[in-house]
Amino acid sequence: MDLDRARYLVSREGRAALAGLDPALGELPVTTLAAKLRRAFPPAEAAALGEQLALRAKARDRFADEAGMLLAPGGLEMMTHPLVAARRAARLREHADAVVDLTCGLGGDLRAFAGVGMRAAGVERDRATAVLAAANVPAAGVVQGEAGRPPFRLAGGAAFVDPSRRAEAGRTFNPAAFSPRWDVALGLAREGRAGVVKAPPGLDRAAVPPDAELELVQVGRGLREATLWFGAGAAPGLRRAALLPAGAQLTSDEPEAPAACRVPGAYLFDPESCVTRAGLVRHLAARLGAWMLDPEVAYLSGDVPTFDALAATFEVLDSTPFSVARVKAVLRERGWGADEIRKRAFPVEPDELRRLLGRMPGERVTLLCTTLGGERRVFFARRIFGG
Repeated sequence: MDLDRARYLVSREGRAALAGLDPALGELPVTTLAAKLRRAFPPAEAAALGEQLALRAKARDRFADEAGMLLAPGGLEMMTHPLVAARRAARLREHADAVVDLTCGLGGDLRAFAGVGMRAAGVERDRATAVLAAANVPAAGVVQGEAGRPPFRLAGGAAFVDPSRRAEAGRTFNPAAFSPRWDVALGLAREGRAGVVKAPPGLDRAAVPPDAELELVQVGRGLREATLWFGAGAAPGLRRAALLPAGAQLTSDEPEAPAACRVPGAYLFDPESCVTRAGLVRHLAARLGAWMLDPEVAYLSGDVPTFDALAATFEVLDSTPFSVARVKAVLRERGWGADEIRKRAFPVEPDELRRLLGRMPGERVTLLCTTLGGERRVFFARRIFGG
């Protein structure tokens, strides 16, 4: 976004114009929306307002709490989910009264920090984005600057860094290509009394230093981020899985089930992504009273149904070595139709398998597809829930 557009949007005239427009206009096709707005506003203003309406509509689809903010396309894509931001802010508030968000973007995290009563300040390298962030979080001070050369003193307070993962060729997941550089981001987090670095959930564990606590945070079925915690309140070397909005957690200092694998029992458990990415499958097995099926597969099994927000519980109805013909035969003989299809360590994608099986009427069952001891196998199961 250019600076003139940002300045118009934060101006009294821009705010009044945006407030007077029906938010539902953002659902219109781009060309229809543009034509409608140009009847009432000069071209530049119409373009700015149309972009905001469209972005706010997109924000409502992702997380309604941020739909009223002034947005920019790239900034919206990088914005932290409000549930994640609120959880982080609440934890950080326990260990620091003030925080500097060194990569504040549009102010999503900054707003969460201010919302829990922290004295918050933001640094944003893009001038137009900084203008929007200042308007979005009036309770915080926002300045244009570089994260690597912060204009604020970090010692004594908290530091938060969310390195940009956008390179010339598109998004990157290589920490060496982040901005600020990964080593710089880690160093900045260590300068504060408490420090936090946000990273993509696929972050290589080798990039996590030994003095950091690693947290994998999931919202619903979507894994959102890896979070590294330093300083006050952090437990170096600890790994944590966190699931929102349930608030469920699992940590690496909890008991761990034996590595020995056993044949499947009457029930299967499918761990959430935050558990597998945090390397806590055996810890979850201990909590569930379950066992491993294969060293390379995260499905767990047990003889009794147990329930935890961090895993889906399934009653096993049948199973077969995998081939499309065998799976079809079992479904036909039992009067079943495939509903949800899940896979782990299995070469066929669920959508492709669904296409190969075709439409089959009958009671809906879940297919759990995996490879155990080198054999591809499909379990027919029914998901069950605790009281």
